[in-house]
Amino acid sequence: MTLLIPHGFEANYTLGFARGLQAAGVEVLLAGADDDAARAAAAGIPHINLRGAQNEDRPRAAKLLGLLRYYVRLLGLLLRHRGRTVHFCGLLDHRLILLDGLFLTLVLRLCAGRYLHTAHNTLPHGRSQQPLFRWIYRWVYRLPHTILAHSPGVADELHRDFGVARERIRVIPIGLNEEVPETDLSPAAARQQLGLPATGPLLLFFGKIDTYKGLDLLAAAWAQVQSSDAHLVIAGWCPDPAQARDLRTRFAATPGASRVIWREGFVPNAEVSLLLRATDAVVLPYRHIYQSGVIFLCLRFGVPVIATRVGSMSEFIDAESGMLTTPDDAPALAAALDAVCTAPQRFDRARIRARASAYRWPAQCARIRDLYP
Repeated sequence: MTLLIPHGFEANYTLGFARGLQAAGVEVLLAGADDDAARAAAAGIPHINLRGAQNEDRPRAAKLLGLLRYYVRLLGLLLRHRGRTVHFCGLLDHRLILLDGLFLTLVLRLCAGRYLHTAHNTLPHGRSQQPLFRWIYRWVYRLPHTILAHSPGVADELHRDFGVARERIRVIPIGLNEEVPETDLSPAAARQQLGLPATGPLLLFFGKIDTYKGLDLLAAAWAQVQSSDAHLVIAGWCPDPAQARDLRTRFAATPGASRVIWREGFVPNAEVSLLLRATDAVVLPYRHIYQSGVIFLCLRFGVPVIATRVGSMSEFIDAESGMLTTPDDAPALAAALDAVCTAPQRFDRARIRARASAYRWPAQCARIRDLYP
């Protein structure tokens, strides 16, 4: 049996990965939280709720108590299943990097018969220039028997910058997000249900807002967009109130401010489905990323993507599935937005959807089946 430790990471990713391992014949036990408990049970994934609630609105004392309880439960689980295969498939908490990086990873290695670690990125976003994090992650990457990377770029950095031997690294793309439900609604019906404009091109940015995702670049590009009937939907949450205020100010100063629709807060799966059905294209103006799960979600729903040429974007976005622009180049991004707005039917959505099947989690997990005894 393999213990999957998501450590509070995104439930959609965790459940999809667990389903893929099960399809490949791997017996798993998911050490999850409230967010994934019901869905894991419905999918027949053995689950133990270690983390409980992850509501950010809880009082600070409740958060600290919940976190302490989680670490105690996790230690108990690892000791009870000592010698098993343990796969840490989440993210280390950068706020507790001394605890997570130095001690948690050591405990995982000591308790595991085989220890696997997924490196979603080599370093946490925004921490690549901090010596403390680079030093700690050299230790983090020394411990696993095998490290999974979701792009060749991450694999190259692990080898070049952290001294990880090539034979200890396996590369598989992020699997397809199939936790977001399909919808039979037409684009017009989806727009109506969401209360979005019935006519005109509709562009979408969604998900957690962070500096590296370049929403400020999108604001600068939006000021230069010529398509006067286009609307932009920003659906997601920003954990930094100051950053959220700054972004609102930037968009308010653009000529097209009245055509920017903010839907603040966490976007549940059912709403993601409707947004993808309603939109003409998803915009990813990222400054730095290796690979994004949003791309695979767009492939599944047949939605074209307008993105900056960073990381592995060019591996998954071509002329048939979207447009790539120069990073940190607002005029180039504006030109791409206008190109899609003036001809939203230029992309064959059925052809985009056809590319998605190769990235389903069962197919990806079959490639790494040998890592799980």
